[in-house]
Order: sequence, then C-alpha cells, then structure tokens
Amino acid sequence: MKKITMTIMTAALLVACGGTKVIDLNDKSEVSGMTNVMELEYRDWTNTADKMVSSMLKSGGFSRAQNPVIAIAGVTNDTMQRFDTDILVKKIRTQLVNSGRAQIATSFQNKTVKTTGYVPVKGELNAVSIGDKRDTTVKAKGEGWAKVEYEKPVSEDDTTHQVREQRGNAEYDSSTIAAKGTLVAPNMSLSGKMLQRNMGVDTCLICKNKERVEYYLQLTLTDVKTGLSVWEDEQPIIKEGKHAPKW
Repeated sequence: MKKITMTIMTAALLVACGGTKVIDLNDKSEVSGMTNVMELEYRDWTNTADKMVSSMLKSGGFSRAQNPVIAIAGVTNDTMQRFDTDILVKKIRTQLVNSGRAQIATSFQNKTVKTTGYVPVKGELNAVSIGDKRDTTVKAKGEGWAKVEYEKPVSEDDTTHQVREQRGNAEYDSSTIAAKGTLVAPNMSLSGKMLQRNMGVDTCLICKNKERVEYYLQLTLTDVKTGLSVWEDEQPIIKEGKHAPKW
C-alpha cells in the first residue's frame, strides 16, 4: 500500500513540474505573469524598442533629411550573454518603417562575407640539369586556375544586386530588369552598442546575497552627408536577483 501511495505521489509531482506552457503575447495577463529572469528577454526588447523609437521620432532628427533612408550599421553585443542584436534592431526598424517616417536601405552593401573564387594564372619553369656527358635545359610554360579566398561585399538582401547581374541575359525580359541609376543610397545610418554591468547588492546577514545587472542600450543616428550625429539616446534595463549572467 505504501509503495502504491509513493508511486501516485511521484506521478503527481512529475505532472505538476513538467509540461510546456505557450505564452499568448496578446494576452496582457499572461505576459505580466511571466517569470522574471536576469537575462534579457521578450519584454525587455519590446519596451526598449518602443522607448527608442518614440525618442527618435520626437527628436526632430529625421527633419535633417528630406526622405530619410537608413542603413543599419550594426549594434554590437558587448554583454555577458550570447544573442543576436537583430532581436532588438528588427523591432526598432519595423516601427520606423511602419510609421511612414523613414525607410531602410536593405540593398546597401555594408557587410562582407568570406568566399572562394578562382583566378587565371600563368607559370614558367626554367631548369638546367648538368650531367657528366651533356647539359640539359628545361623550359616549361603552363596556364591554369588558382583557388583564392577573399571578402565579398554583400547587403542585407542581395537580391537587388543579383537581379542587376542578369542584364544582357536573353532568358529575361530586359524591361523587367532594373535600370542603372535607380538604387537609392542611404542618407542616415543607425549604430549602437549593448553593454552589461554586474554588481553585488548588500542584503540582510541571514539572506543570500543578490546581484544587480545593469544593461545599457546606446543608439546613434548619423547624417551620412555631414557625418554628424542627429540623434542619440541610452536606455537602461536594471534587474536585481540571483544567477546574473556572467562571462
């Protein structure tokens, strides 16, 4: 009887502790009930993006350009966590584009990737062999290809350039290929950095020490024509608890 009771209790505990809950992000009560963590998570990204976009739109920085076109120069992750900063940048740029106040230059080639290519090479071999009875001179020429690695400029969406490479291709209707001089260059760039600072927090003598984690998102909007910053802001995200992210 005791063994059966223990088995039932164990099963009940497993049921209570296990399972996966899907959070409905459109349900405010579910979102507010999410467990707080010391790492950066959904609510941090959303709230910070909202504040940054609001600050940018109210600043008047976009009035410096008649038609603001932004190149994303990149946001560096200098925290103790591994994550792609596009989690935040995408939220910011989506709001900017949908606001109708700015556009994003996805075709601007401000990134590079390592790739492999082949280049033609020519070689000539001259050799002299000296023997006991006669001298032999060897002259040989050759042509071939050498494999090389190099950095190739790419854009966020390189389709714009790939389509233009089809000019003169008889398989395509030439009227559907974009003409020269139609690309719009960015007149602004957005760059920034995410920082993290950990510190100990004094608590009572019998309590376990807590830690405070301070995250700082710093963004800069630059006028490409003048090279001058037209808007800057910093948004802190402060958390206090245990198990702070470390290197």
